[in-house]
Formats: sequence, structure tokens, C-alpha cells
Amino acid sequence: MQEKKRRIPGELVALLIVLVSALFIAAGFYWVGAFYRDDGRIYPNIYISGVNVSWLTRDEAVDLFNAADLDRRADNAKVTIIFPDSSELTVKGEDIGLTNSIRSTVESAYSVGRGRGFIKDTMSFIGRLFGNDIIYIADHEYNLESMHVTVTEFVDEYNAGLVSAKPHVYNDKVVFTKGAGRALAEPVIVKDLVYIGLFESFNTYETVEKEYVLPDSPTDIETLLAVHDSMAVAVKSAEFDTETWLVEDCVVGIDFDLFDAVALLNDTRSGKTATVYVDFIQPELTREYLESLLFRDLLGTETTHVAGTSDRVTNVRLSSEAINGLILGPGEEFSFNGVVGVRSSSRGYRPGGAFVGGETVSVIGGGICQTSSTLYSAIMDTDIKVTERYPHGQRVPYLPRGRDATVFWNRLDFRFENNTEYPMRIEFELENRSLTVWVYGTIIDDFPRVPFESQAGAAGE
Repeated sequence: MQEKKRRIPGELVALLIVLVSALFIAAGFYWVGAFYRDDGRIYPNIYISGVNVSWLTRDEAVDLFNAADLDRRADNAKVTIIFPDSSELTVKGEDIGLTNSIRSTVESAYSVGRGRGFIKDTMSFIGRLFGNDIIYIADHEYNLESMHVTVTEFVDEYNAGLVSAKPHVYNDKVVFTKGAGRALAEPVIVKDLVYIGLFESFNTYETVEKEYVLPDSPTDIETLLAVHDSMAVAVKSAEFDTETWLVEDCVVGIDFDLFDAVALLNDTRSGKTATVYVDFIQPELTREYLESLLFRDLLGTETTHVAGTSDRVTNVRLSSEAINGLILGPGEEFSFNGVVGVRSSSRGYRPGGAFVGGETVSVIGGGICQTSSTLYSAIMDTDIKVTERYPHGQRVPYLPRGRDATVFWNRLDFRFENNTEYPMRIEFELENRSLTVWVYGTIIDDFPRVPFESQAGAAGE
């Protein structure tokens, strides 16, 4: 009897195939994990700053980027931050521990898919074979504390200067700092400029300069007005002191245009200085010029002969001495009676002949009309304004007709006004019975000028 062959069921065959495949897969998974997981190479499809570092060891990746050279460039990178007042903050990479992050970035790239156990790490590796690219960027790193100290120390000192900045007033200009004490430097922004500048210097191998701009500040109107008020000086011409008749010195005006100054500050950035130039306003009249005008010209003069007794000569002398040296300011009026005063014996006046009622009589102070007449004759040919004058009832012997001026206490006076722009001075001299008067002042424009050598009128008894 023939023996029948036994057939393996199809289900068992399938099962065996599955088991064998699983064994192969497991063996392959183990082999991949054992060979690639711990081979010290970066997993596939990983890039650093655009460079494919897959399958490289960490040292190979570091050498690929020439890390030693990057360190030197980081140390030597230098940036200068220029502030609005032209002060400078210079920082080198080595000052703040600046380094390129290539080494730490390589470590990060190497760590991808590792550190979670054999199975997960092997699965990560296999996934990287078919996965999307992973890209790392090698950046720069620095010591935060060093950056903070370097920047804040400079900024604090700079801001202290801004807070205490006051306008400087020089001889011919005023220098303002826009926003002083109001717009201050911000350390955070300065730090950003330092970092950006160092990065640029790292790439270009050159020192980089960055300008720091302060936050905007309103125009310092109040400060501007205060400075203007403190320094402005009103121009003043030299003047005569009407009490001493000395010349008071002139004052040169000092000022600057507020509108122009405000416009200048508006166009100036915070922290920058603005220079406002001062105007010096010259006075119309200086002391030297005014003194040169004072009593410069002879307005009028007259000389008469004093006849009669010694008492009459005494009266003429006393009255002329009372007037001698008198100064009349512009617009001031001269009064003979007001200046000479009461003619009394207690004041030294003596009896002398005078015209009264058409007759010559003896009165205390007789003869002083010659003083008033001599003065009147000296000014009658000028434009000096005579405000009161009376002629004698009879012709006087010491002057031509019409050139005399009689006076009498409390009844008749001789007065005139200084209608010029400058003071007048009256000088009398009695010598050897010759009475001479000079009226000095300042001739301006067409005011009649009297020659200094002017002769007296005809004298009489």
C-alpha cells in the first residue's frame, strides 16, 4: 500500500514567511541601529547655515567651518557707536565674550534623533533618510553680563551729561543741546546696535561705525526763553546826567532772534547741539562821541565895558558869578531872577544906579542889568528861544540899541529856553571892567554858529 505525502498547510507557510521576514527586518533594524546610531556621525538631511553636514563627525563639521578662524574673527570684531554729541562707545568682540556658535550648533545637529533609547534613535535615523531637511543657523553668542556692564556704564554716564547739560553762553553765541535732560539714551537699543555692528564687523573684517539717534524731543522753548531773558541786554545810548552833567556810558545791546532760534532747534535732532549767534547792537551815541559833542561849539559871546562906581562893578561881578558855569539841559529854561536871586545887601549887593521911571536912581543891586543885557546880546543872533525879555526905557551905553534886557526882582525877568538837543553852559568873566559872556553848546544842522572871535558891541557910559 503506497504511503501518501503530507502537505504543509498554506496558513503555516504564510506564517513562516512572515516570521522569517520579521527576523530579517529585526536583524536589519538591529544592524542599522548598531552601526549608525553610535557611529558618531550626524544623521542625514541636516544642514548648518546652508552647508550639508550629513554623515560628518562633529570634528569634521567643526573643521568644515574653520571654527578656529571664526573665533579669531569674533575676538577682533569691533564696533563704534557714535552718539549725538560725537562721543563714542567702542566695543570689541573679546570685551563681551563674543563667539561664533558653530560648535554648539554642530552639537545640536548631532543630537537630532539621539538620546531616546536604541529603538527610538534607530527609528529616528531611518526617518531622517526619507525626512525633510533640517536647517540650523550658526549665529553669534556673547556674555550677557559683560554686554550689560559695558553698555550701561557708558549710557549712564552719557545720560548724566545730558541731564546736567545747560546752555553755554559765549561771547558771540549760545550753544544748546536739544532735548537735554528730556531725551535720554536707551541701553536696550544701544545693545542691539553693538550686536548688529559686531556681526557686520565679523563678516567684513573691518571696524563698523553705527550712529545712535536719541528719541525725539520737543523743542526746549522754556529753556530757550530763560536763556534769552538772562542774557538779553537792551541797547542804550550814552546820556547826560542832568544833575552832574557828566556823560553816562552807553550800553551795547545783546540779543538773538527767538524765531530763528526756535526754527533751528526744531530742525535739530535730539542730543545734537544747536548754535545760536548773538547780535551785538551798537548804540547810536557812544560816551566818547557824546563827550566830543558836549559844549563843543560857541553858540554866542558878548563883551561889554562896565563903567561907573566900584559898587556897580561889584553888583555886576556878583550877578555874573551867580550865573557863571550854569548848565542848561535840553528843554530847560533859564531865568535870570531865578538864578541870581534877590539882590540884597546881606548877599553883598551894593547901591548902584538904575533906570526907574525914566530917571536914574540908586537901588541895591543897581547895574546888574548889564549882566542880563550882555547875556541877551550874546544869544539874540542865534535860534535860542527867548521866552521873556524887556528893553530898557532908555538907551544903555554899553550895547547898541535893541540888544539889552532889563530885569527887576519880582517884576521883570529875562528868560530863554535851551531849545537844542544838547546842554548849554554859560560862562562869565569880569576882568579890568570888561564883562565877557560865552554860551557853549552843540551846533547841529543849520543852527547859527557864532565865530569864537566875535567882537562886543559898542560900549557906552
